[in-house]
Amino acid sequence: MKRLVFLSLSLLLLILIPGCFKITAPSPNPIPPAGTPPVIIEFSNNPPTINAGGTSTLLWSVTGATSVSIDQGIGQVDFVGTRVVSPTKSTVYTISATNSAGTVTRSAAITVSSVSPPPPAPTSFAVTGIIANTEPSNSTGCFTLYANITANGPGTATYIWEATDGGGYSYTWNITFPTAGTQRITLPVEMSALPSGLYRVHVLTPNDVLSNSTYYKTCAP
Repeated sequence: MKRLVFLSLSLLLLILIPGCFKITAPSPNPIPPAGTPPVIIEFSNNPPTINAGGTSTLLWSVTGATSVSIDQGIGQVDFVGTRVVSPTKSTVYTISATNSAGTVTRSAAITVSSVSPPPPAPTSFAVTGIIANTEPSNSTGCFTLYANITANGPGTATYIWEATDGGGYSYTWNITFPTAGTQRITLPVEMSALPSGLYRVHVLTPNDVLSNSTYYKTCAP
């Protein structure tokens, strides 16, 4: 009975006496026995598929290595870590763990979805330019008043001829464009007796556009 008490007291003293036991924290990267290659515990990515411009996170954990690196421009990394990446195209990332026994690798692929851009919004029909001018119409010195109207697509525009000084204007006329391009218009016959002066074309629809002014010489007697 006395022997048991002695042993119990001895054990209690060993527990209470500081320095009798040393607790050692485990190494964050334990080195395996010589000749054993490192171990890649994990190398993954989340999410594995992203849209263009998105990000994914690489996650890794390695033991038994003296150095660890990841390709695609990342380079040397810690034995355990994460890295946010944003590849512009589908990419395979490879981690390499090295020690004196050699190098081991593991790969993780990130797929970048090729999302087609939305179709462009339809362009509204519009007149984009008007150039007015005159040209001789016969040997008597009379002039023909004309203009070139440019539009950005198919559609119908309405216009008038008007005096630059605001002294008068014509009926409303239409011009139809089957496609984008330029069409020529001339002064209507019923307006050929206009007094000489400066005239221009005024497009009313689909948008309000004025041409330059050009001098017209009347052909009336």
